[in-house]
Amino acid sequence: MDGLDGHYKDVRALARGIDILEALADLGWVKPGALSAYVGLDRSSVYRLINTLSNKGYVVRRQEDGAVTLTSRVARLADGIRDDELISQRIGPLMEKMTKEILWPSDFGGLVGGQIIIQASTHNISPMSIHRRLIGKNRPLLKSALGRALLSALSPGALDTALSTALRLDGKDAGDISNRMVVDRVLQETNDAGYASAVGLVETKISAIALPVRAGTRVAGALNITFFRSAMTPEAAAQRYLNPLRECVKNIEAALN
Repeated sequence: MDGLDGHYKDVRALARGIDILEALADLGWVKPGALSAYVGLDRSSVYRLINTLSNKGYVVRRQEDGAVTLTSRVARLADGIRDDELISQRIGPLMEKMTKEILWPSDFGGLVGGQIIIQASTHNISPMSIHRRLIGKNRPLLKSALGRALLSALSPGALDTALSTALRLDGKDAGDISNRMVVDRVLQETNDAGYASAVGLVETKISAIALPVRAGTRVAGALNITFFRSAMTPEAAAQRYLNPLRECVKNIEAALN
């Protein structure tokens, strides 16, 4: 027992490091503060563990916002690794092609833990955008067209997992998704329409339409087209741009499969 007691601190540190790896496999890109809340450790401990894992090559930090994620070095240890750069390399050119045709910008968002995280965007090339740096930004699960499109395509079990994870994080989405009747109603309306839409719910002057994107049997994310709320309604946008959006989704799915 004495020997075990003498090594107790090292074992606890190892266990905490494994907790961080497992959490990152669940969450993907996440900021240290949210990671701290998720694993139940104080921020100083999380920062030390992240620094150690980063030095060993298992974690990488994103310069834009300080978020961290797993590297491919742990691909054999966890199957939840998300390579945002690989996604953007594959689908970025397809999104750019659509934006050059319709002018309005587009975003691709994936479900990362309990949040929709923008992983690719064409705002930087669109003459109709007032934004330039959206990659890494999060969008609400239920108030964004991206979130509604993605959630509407999930199986019942996957939807339950996504919502429970978001509630566990107790982020800004928690109030919206805590009422399951409201969630089911919004998703049913989305499925009935054949596309997701949102009018001024994330930004008062911006609306969007969106469709889910699948990689095989998995829901990989969602793709939107955003436009000024004063320019048109979602219904008008769907009439004009739903076909180009569908075509882009089709091409993305072919690239991901």
